[in-house]
Amino acid sequence: MSDRESQAKAFAETALGAPPTTFVNPLTVLASPAWRGVEGDIWRAGAGDATAIVKHYHPDTAFYVDAAKAIAAARHAGETGAGPAVLADDADSGLVAFEILPAPWRCAGLQDPVVPKLRAATIAAKKAFQSGPALGFSASIFDEIDSLAAMAEKLKAPTHPHLATFLSVIGDAGARIRAADRDLKPCHRDGNTANLMIGPDVQVKLVDFDLAADTDPYEDIGCWLMEFFDCEPEARTGFEEWEGRFDEGLFQRAMLYGMADDLRWGLIGSVMAVTSPRKALEFAKYASWRFLRLSTMALGSQASDRLRRAA
Repeated sequence: MSDRESQAKAFAETALGAPPTTFVNPLTVLASPAWRGVEGDIWRAGAGDATAIVKHYHPDTAFYVDAAKAIAAARHAGETGAGPAVLADDADSGLVAFEILPAPWRCAGLQDPVVPKLRAATIAAKKAFQSGPALGFSASIFDEIDSLAAMAEKLKAPTHPHLATFLSVIGDAGARIRAADRDLKPCHRDGNTANLMIGPDVQVKLVDFDLAADTDPYEDIGCWLMEFFDCEPEARTGFEEWEGRFDEGLFQRAMLYGMADDLRWGLIGSVMAVTSPRKALEFAKYASWRFLRLSTMALGSQASDRLRRAA
């Protein structure tokens, strides 16, 4: 048993009220094609009738994940009903325990966005998370991108031949959005379908709050649009599903946030590829997928159109 697993197993006793009699890793970690389970080791723990999911954050993700803030956001999600309840935590050690969502709850996949009820339930869960009190810590995706780009440059991490253009377009997007009125709300900031749990009657709960912060809620919409819709006409319909109306300027703001999310994750994958000791995970491949999608949107004239029309 590794030191990390021993530490997590000892922590599980806090959540269960007794030493765990079962302690298994139920998850296959992937960086590509989907980013799943990368931020922390996961175990399913049990002692008698008590059960919990234990997450232990990896130190190699600390450059983009603040474990204490992620745990605080997870508590917020549990309290608002948007996510599983947090049973115990040791933020200093990067440990947190959640209630288990039993079968028939399952992780969402890329086949699920075509289901209208699933989309509606996802929107409801995101809005439930946003409706609670402020988290007390904010974030700017544009500041994050600046920091990640500087880190990638310093590390000489392979990124993309058109990175300078990407940074210019997203930098202009940040300037445009900062000049507009913005409300700050607690936001999940994660469009990954793997971070949705689907339950009976198409209930949805959010998991993984590693980037969550008080920020512009149109960032949440943009991340969701990029993951759930392949083409812009469908994304326009999705925006209207979320907002209950269509507004061209706000739709373009959301799409710019979605593009920024691709750049953020492309840079995270690039940095992880050269810094993480977990060499079996395909961080660079994941980065290439995010850069590829961004290139289809940032290298043509439509990028200028978005910037001009965004509100």
